[in-house]
Amino acid sequence: MACCFGLTPVGPIRAAESVTIPAYQPAVGAEHGYRIQKTTETDMSLWFDKPEASSVVMRGDFRHQLVVLSRDDKAMRVRWSLSADLPPGTAGAADSYAMNTQLRNSLAAYGVQQLDLDMDLTGYPTALTGADQIIAHMESLIAAPGAAGTTLPADSVASQMLQAVKDNPLKVVDVLLPEVIVLSLGQATQEGTTEVGSTWTAKSDESMGDTLVPATSAWKFETTDSARRTATFSMKQSFDATALHSAMKARIEKMIAAFAERSKQLTDEQMARVQSSQKSRDLTLVMSLQDGSTVEALDSVTVDTGGTKLTIVTHIWRDDQSPTLPEPPAWNAKSVSAQAISPLEQPASRPSDLEKTGSEAKPAAPAEQQSAAEPAKAVAPVSLKIAKAEVVTDSVSYGAAVKIDMTPDSAGAFRDFTTASVGRQTQLVVDGKVISEPVIREPIMGGSVMISVDTATEAQSLARQLSAPGATITVRLAP
Repeated sequence: MACCFGLTPVGPIRAAESVTIPAYQPAVGAEHGYRIQKTTETDMSLWFDKPEASSVVMRGDFRHQLVVLSRDDKAMRVRWSLSADLPPGTAGAADSYAMNTQLRNSLAAYGVQQLDLDMDLTGYPTALTGADQIIAHMESLIAAPGAAGTTLPADSVASQMLQAVKDNPLKVVDVLLPEVIVLSLGQATQEGTTEVGSTWTAKSDESMGDTLVPATSAWKFETTDSARRTATFSMKQSFDATALHSAMKARIEKMIAAFAERSKQLTDEQMARVQSSQKSRDLTLVMSLQDGSTVEALDSVTVDTGGTKLTIVTHIWRDDQSPTLPEPPAWNAKSVSAQAISPLEQPASRPSDLEKTGSEAKPAAPAEQQSAAEPAKAVAPVSLKIAKAEVVTDSVSYGAAVKIDMTPDSAGAFRDFTTASVGRQTQLVVDGKVISEPVIREPIMGGSVMISVDTATEAQSLARQLSAPGATITVRLAP
């Protein structure tokens, strides 16, 4: 019996209720808003010999808009309007939503606020309209000289991003709107009838770097809701251990090299965990029995490799429907990661928006666009007292970082300094040494920052230095 998702049941049917799942046929001109709540939780406690240490959590809260522009019997074209702004009513401090800052910077890096996509009839993207304009925008950012007249090197992160888009323009979708892939998984090209409780499996390959990793997906038709006219499906996905380890080998070696001294202290059991790789995925989809669309999804992906466990949870729902699935488990974690400050790369040069993707950058502020005839106002340096400094991992780069929490008085002083310095390059100074030169893209309100460094040894040294009684860090405008 043909089933939804284009798959064929191979497991036993354990219930008698047959349900017809309609094909996905969105009306041309139909508009829907989608709310997306997302967390990443990174656990590196093994490397820091702190089994009780809490994970570093990042979160984001978004609302994007979808409109169907055209559709025929073979394909459709849609427009996604994207926003990095927090939806109305979002709880908590704005700077506790680091992923919103990341998305804002990524939108600036690609020069877009919306994506026009060609899609197959399940809503899976097949082509990106306007890729040439995106590439031209990225090239202009890379070519623009910084404050010291320098340009980015050919092997910079920005140049790598540009090349990835040239090789495959749909990489832009992977960065800005990966949730569209999740929504398409439940949407079928043809109507299908199946029974509640039925199970089936599907085989696929997932590209990880240069390696194709075989995956097995075990699906189940869980239940229906007659009042809401929905059907709920679940999927558990496992990955071939040998191929996964091969794909992760370089990352494992990088982690061992980064924590060379700590590696020597690991037990055989701990080293076995470092050198192993596991990945799993749990997905729940709520499908409309009226139009075949995915109205809600909860997607949890866990990767444990190189002694680091990363869990990414995404909750999506169409905002004309009340959500029924739980929010990400780490959504209300007591400590979510603060705004990040990237490591010092080119002293006396302004970091490019492209170089800052995944950190605190956002589109250039008015202060950055001041005319040379209008000198910027002076902002006095401030000395900040440290309440706590600890080694963490940068959940974007997987590199070492130091999370700094300021005392309440210093948090207020830092807020005032960053408010007055938006759009300008600054310096963070510890014992007379400049450790970072970030551009302030927006006021930092929470009294916490995360400073990325090159090695775990540097991170541990800086954390010890800032944990000493009376430790301070000076922030000033770059000369």
